[in-house]
Amino acid sequence: MPWAALALMAAGLVALGSAFLLEHFFSVLPCILCYYERVPYALIIVFSVLALVFQRKPVVVGWLLVLSALALFIDSGIAFFHSGVELHWWPGTDECAVNPSVFADPAAARQALLETPVVRCDEISFTFLGLTLANWNVPLCLGLGFYALLAFLQPRVKALQPGAKGCCCRGCKIDKEV
Repeated sequence: MPWAALALMAAGLVALGSAFLLEHFFSVLPCILCYYERVPYALIIVFSVLALVFQRKPVVVGWLLVLSALALFIDSGIAFFHSGVELHWWPGTDECAVNPSVFADPAAARQALLETPVVRCDEISFTFLGLTLANWNVPLCLGLGFYALLAFLQPRVKALQPGAKGCCCRGCKIDKEV
């Protein structure tokens, strides 16, 4: 299981590092949905670090892998929604457009427009091999989520096989039956 935590941590670091690289060195500005897609990657990094800290406690590591899988599946949903917004299948969130309440005070509106780069969620700012970053994020998060789930299930399935010498966790019901 430590290898799974290291792999998930590396995937999270590469994803966030790539996003920051594109943003700060190539001026690919993120929209609000791009920011939402970054949060689960930060969470899997934290969960992976905790899994490495608690690697001697398989139950804790198991729950951290399940939480990582859940975060990645949610991120895949966010990326799918973002892809739909980019393709104009449905409208984005309220944060995807300019907030009309800003224009109540002309001075505040002018200041907000000068300080804030307008990045719309339905405008594609970067593609790689014909797909947007949100498009790439859907299968990536699904794959990583299934990887985390399989890493959680693998020791438990092994313990259920005939001739197995116990489970991955101490005091488990499976240990007593074997």
